[in-house]
Amino acid sequence: MPDIFLSYNREDQATARRYAEAFAAVGFDVWWDTTLRAGEAYDQVTEKALKTARAVVVLWSKQSVDSRWVRAEATLADRQKTLVPVTIEPCERPIMFELTQTAELSHWRGEPADPAWLAFLADLKRFVQTRASAPAPEPLPVPARPLAATVDRLSICVLPFANMSGDAEQEYFADGISEDIITDLSKVSALSVIARNSAFAFKGRHLDLLQVARQLNVSHILEGSVRKAGNRVRITAQLINGATNDHIWAERYDRNLDDIFALQDEISQAIVAALRLNLFPEEKRAIEGRRANNLEVYDKYLRAQERLNTAASPPDFLQAADMYREALALDPDFAEARGGLVQVFVFLIVYAPERAAEFRKELRVITKEALARAPDHWTTHLAQGSMLAGQNDWLGADAAFTKMAALAPDSGLSSNLRGTFFAAMGRASDAVSVLENARLADPLSIQSSQLLHQCLGALGRQGEARAEYERAKDLRGSHESLEHHALARALASGDAPAIKAQFRRYLDLATVTMASIEGLADVVDQPAEALTLLRGDFKNPANQDSMRMAFIAWYAAHFGDTELALAALSRSYVDMEASYISLIWEPLLRNVRQAAGFKQLIRELGIYDYWRKSGEWGDFARPLGDDDFEIIA
Repeated sequence: MPDIFLSYNREDQATARRYAEAFAAVGFDVWWDTTLRAGEAYDQVTEKALKTARAVVVLWSKQSVDSRWVRAEATLADRQKTLVPVTIEPCERPIMFELTQTAELSHWRGEPADPAWLAFLADLKRFVQTRASAPAPEPLPVPARPLAATVDRLSICVLPFANMSGDAEQEYFADGISEDIITDLSKVSALSVIARNSAFAFKGRHLDLLQVARQLNVSHILEGSVRKAGNRVRITAQLINGATNDHIWAERYDRNLDDIFALQDEISQAIVAALRLNLFPEEKRAIEGRRANNLEVYDKYLRAQERLNTAASPPDFLQAADMYREALALDPDFAEARGGLVQVFVFLIVYAPERAAEFRKELRVITKEALARAPDHWTTHLAQGSMLAGQNDWLGADAAFTKMAALAPDSGLSSNLRGTFFAAMGRASDAVSVLENARLADPLSIQSSQLLHQCLGALGRQGEARAEYERAKDLRGSHESLEHHALARALASGDAPAIKAQFRRYLDLATVTMASIEGLADVVDQPAEALTLLRGDFKNPANQDSMRMAFIAWYAAHFGDTELALAALSRSYVDMEASYISLIWEPLLRNVRQAAGFKQLIRELGIYDYWRKSGEWGDFARPLGDDDFEIIA
């Protein structure tokens, strides 16, 4: 077992040799690829050394940040908690490693008495000694697919504009201006734009703009302020070089509120010009075309958006729905307001399952209106895909979500919906691919992270799931789903104290509970008592909704009652039309999936028909003959 595994790009070999020799000189056992002996298999020996090293020293340079091998080695080391990164020349590290403490040794040329080098050596010695005295970590697999490449073109984060109106109630207006600029810039094909969720994670914080640019891996930052008074509005904006903190462009605009739409166009196009980008004619038309028909409609829409983005309970979502309806009553052709209303009902179907039938009916009405008024708009594909998924028309939903993804300006929303669809169809690997790529544009989204965490767990990639869980713990937003799937992982471990602790973390956040879930924490090592609680809740009239039935299926499967688990699944997904079908692919239900009743469930949900007609069998099934299938995981 080497003390140090040295990871570097081939073009940095001379520097790597300097580090290897310096490490050896102070007594470290160093492995790097020049130590291979004739006849040894490169991949096998390298992988073994990487997994067993007490410290993996990654040398970041302009070349290594783009190397899929160095990135893969760094990712594995990060999962195993052996990563010790070093910057050997100024460069932008991959975004997923920006939060990892990195030694800055760009200046070091081998001087043994250099203070920064000595401080790094002292830290490295402590790290290696700690690892040497700790139990060996569970080996983790090398990533099956390469990580997405870092952004190598112009990119921007539009930070939330500050509300300078002296009235906290005008916060929605400043936020709306920021969101509209994000949406407009997202239509420029030559520019990568950080999604709204990640940009707004910095709202209200005192920021080091260079640090933000490094964390999000963007070339530019836009910040500004909004002052609204009477019928006047003042907007200031400045564009910052994310590498140097230099101001590239700045402007102040004083206008009447009636000119707000033209002003937004002007700001967006000024930013594009400052970045020396050319707008295609269709991009210019797209930026100028996304507007309400008057200021009153726009104001109601911004208030609805603010309510949706801050909603934490069903009443909040219902209030947002009323606001969107007010905007649509004044402007029935305002597609963005209809898209917001669709999102409201998608959330409500999940978080207020006792009223799911009512909300699905609303969704059908909205979809009909959207198809009549704007059949080619991305929000119409959003509505149609959501409605068809609720009817188990998976082929139709797949087509609608694919069209939406090609047109939607918010990559975070489209990625989450496509990831959710893939996860429901048992295509967890495809969901992971979509979500990992989306993380470049929306790295601080708790929604994307929770779904990625779930899908990694479903695939059995528990090391990566744990790493995503740790990464997500500091993200803003509700962590209920994150902690619930962490509970599923804890249950699989069989460690009673860990299970009880995780139960408490989950129950502190849970919005949908029942007596058995709250009582299970005390009987995790007593299956008979646990099943008594679950059987009681299965019959309890207060629990007859899709979400609670799905939860009963989960826990019944864990405690060994396959019959109860299947009955709860059927009640949840067939009788009550649950929308969160991805839960059926959780590891807790692995044994249940081998029962004949589960195959029948798949047929009743239309998933088999989707698999057969699309040819997309995913990760959990494969065809048998012309009219059968088997579950393989």
